[in-house]
Amino acid sequence: MKNILSLIVFVALLGGQLPGQDSLSFGGVYELPGAEVRASYKPTDPLAQRFTIEEVYRLPGTFYDPARLVALLPGVVQTNDQANHLSVRGNSPNANLWRLNGLAIANPNHTANAGTFYDFPTLNGGGVNAISAQVLDNSGFLAGSLPVEYGFAGGGTFDLQLRPGSKSRRKYQAQAGLIGFDLTAEGPIGKSGQTSYLINGRTSFTGLLAELGADFGGESIRFSDVNAHLHHAWAGGELSVFGIHGDSSNDFVGPDPAETAPESQKDLYEIAYRNDVNVYGLSLGLPLGSAKLTGGFAYSSTEPDRSQRALGPADALAASAASLSQYSGNLQYVRPLNDWLEVKAGAEFLGQNSQALYFFRDTLGGSTSLRTVAATVNALSPLLGYKLAGDRLTLEGGLRVGLFSGDVEGTALDVRNRLDFRTSRGLFSLAAEVIHSAPLVALLSREEANPQPLDPIATSRLNLAYGSKIGTIDFRLAVFGQATTDDLAAELDGFLYSANNLLEADPNLDFAARANTRRIGLELEAGGGRKTQGWYYRGSVTLLRAETEQTDGNWSKDRFSADFLAKLTAGREWQGKDRKDRARVLGLNFALIAHGGERYGSIVAPAQEGIVSYFAPQDYRLGFVNSTGTYFRPDLRLYKTKTRTKTTTTLALDLQNAAGIQNVGNVYYDTFLMRANTRYQLGLIPVLSYRIVWR
Repeated sequence: MKNILSLIVFVALLGGQLPGQDSLSFGGVYELPGAEVRASYKPTDPLAQRFTIEEVYRLPGTFYDPARLVALLPGVVQTNDQANHLSVRGNSPNANLWRLNGLAIANPNHTANAGTFYDFPTLNGGGVNAISAQVLDNSGFLAGSLPVEYGFAGGGTFDLQLRPGSKSRRKYQAQAGLIGFDLTAEGPIGKSGQTSYLINGRTSFTGLLAELGADFGGESIRFSDVNAHLHHAWAGGELSVFGIHGDSSNDFVGPDPAETAPESQKDLYEIAYRNDVNVYGLSLGLPLGSAKLTGGFAYSSTEPDRSQRALGPADALAASAASLSQYSGNLQYVRPLNDWLEVKAGAEFLGQNSQALYFFRDTLGGSTSLRTVAATVNALSPLLGYKLAGDRLTLEGGLRVGLFSGDVEGTALDVRNRLDFRTSRGLFSLAAEVIHSAPLVALLSREEANPQPLDPIATSRLNLAYGSKIGTIDFRLAVFGQATTDDLAAELDGFLYSANNLLEADPNLDFAARANTRRIGLELEAGGGRKTQGWYYRGSVTLLRAETEQTDGNWSKDRFSADFLAKLTAGREWQGKDRKDRARVLGLNFALIAHGGERYGSIVAPAQEGIVSYFAPQDYRLGFVNSTGTYFRPDLRLYKTKTRTKTTTTLALDLQNAAGIQNVGNVYYDTFLMRANTRYQLGLIPVLSYRIVWR
C-alpha cells in the first residue's frame, strides 16, 4: 500500500504538467468504406478503452480478433502469441470477464488450450474468438474502474457489442484468408424498417487443407462457428436476440518411430482436443418517459476435452477436461432527476457450474488415477448508483450487494466511486472500487472431496489518471494499484503459490491455503495524427509489479509480473485512383511489442514415472526464480482497398513477427530427452486475406 500511495503523491506533485487524455485512438474513429455510419462506442467509464471494428480490420497482428487488438493496449500482455490469453496489469487471464451486449458470458474462444504450459484446457482465452468481427459493433475494454452495473472481474472486462443488420437493404460480405473463410448476410425483415437480421458463418482454412490431405507437422487444427443476431428497434427502445455456436479441434499424431526418430516427448503420443462454445441470449431496452429500463438474459457454455495416448504397445493414456456452463441476467432502471443528477437501480445475476477431470493410465490394464472436481458459484447482486455531473466536476458511483451461494457463500459489499475533474488543460480522474468474485479455476484445483464454502474473494482497485494535449499530441499518465485479500493459494514447502498465477487448472497443486496479493504500476501513453491526415501513431510504456505475500511477510514476484511493457503502433494511408478512376486506398500499419518475460519455477526431473511424468510440475519451493526473458515482436500489415459502385474490396497481408524473432514460450522437463527443454512461441506468420462487401 505504501508503494501505491507514493505513486499517487508523485502524480499529485506533477499537477497540471501531467500529459494524457481519457481516450486515445489508433488514428481516429472511422468506418470501413461502404459500411453503415454508426455511432462510436460510448465507454461506460472515462478510464475505459474504446476500440472500433474498423481498427480490428486495419491494425496488424489482430487476425480480425478483438482480443488481439486489446493486446496492443497499455498494461496488457498476450501471454503466448499462439492464443489470446491476456494478462491485464499483472493479473492472471482468469481474472478477465467477457460480456456480450452487457451480459456476462463464458469463454467465447476456440482451442482454449492453445499456448498453455500443460496443453490443458483453460476457461478464459484461446486460439481465436468464436464471435466474428463481422458481427461486432464498436466495443470497449475496461482495465479498471467498473461501473456499478458491472461486477465479478478482478482483471479486465471485454465489453463486446453486436451490431444490428442493415434495416434498409440486403448486404453481403465474404472474406477469405489463411485464418478462415467468412460469409455474412444481413438485411431487413418486413417493410417497417425496424427489424433486421445478421448472420455469419466461418470455417478455418487449415481445416479445409487438412480435409484435402495437407500435413502440418502431424498437427491438424480446425474450427467453425455461426453467429446470428436479430434486432428490432422502435422509438427509444430495442430488442436483440443473438446466438453463437462454435466447435474446434486440434489433433496431433507423432511420427512413426520406424521412419522418423522422435525429437521430444510429444512425438511419442497422439493427442486429440475438442472444444464446443455456445452463447444464446437476448437484451431489451424500454423507454419509460424520461427514464429507461434495460435488461437481458444469456446462457453460455464452453466444453473443452483433451485426450493423449502413447504410440505403441504401452497404451499409456491421459485425459483432461474443464467445462463451464453459465447463466447471467441483469435488470436496470435509469432515470435523470434533473440536468445534473441521474440515478439507477437494478440487479445482476451470475450462475456458474464448472467441472474438471484428470485421468492417467500408465499401461494397458495397469495403474490408473482419476480425479474429478466440480464447482458451483451463484451470485445475485442488487445495486444502486448515481451520476452527478457539473460543468467541470463529475461524480459517479454506487453500491452492489453480492449474495453468493454454492462453493462460495456469503454476503459482500461492492463499492464504486469515481471523480472526474476537468481543467482548462486536461482531465483528472480518480477511481476507487471493491470487487468480489470467485476464483473458479482455483476451486477446480482443490483435492478435498467436499471442502467448506469459501467467502467471496475481495479485490480493491485504485486508478488515478491525468490527461491533456500538448500541441497535436495526446498524453495520458495513469497509476494503478490493486490488492486481493485471502485469495486461494497452494502451499509448497513454505512457498505460497496464489491463484493469480493460475491459467489452466493444475492437478499437481492443492489450493487449500490463503494468501494476499497485489499489483501496482504506472502507465504513460501518447498518441497523435489522424488516419485522414498522414501518419498516425500510438505508443505506451507500462511499469508494473505483481506479487504474493509469503508466510514470512516478504513479497515474491508472480508468474505474470512482466516488470515492463512497451508498445508502438503507427500507420498511414494513401488515397488515390486506379486506372479506371475508382477510389483506391493503400495502407501500411506496423506494431512493435516488447515486455518482460513470464516467470517460472525450477525445472527438475519428475518424482514418478509413467504418463504422469509427461506433465511434470515445476519446483516452486524457491518461488518464480526464472524468467522466459524479454519478449519482442514486430508486426506489419499492408493492404489495398478499392471502392466501386456496388462493392468494396480489401486485399491485405499480415506478417506477425515479421523479423522471425525466436521468443521463449516456456521451459519444461522433457521425459524423452531427460533434460529441461524449451518451447518457443510463433515465428514469422504470414496471413493473406481478401475481403469483399456488397452494398
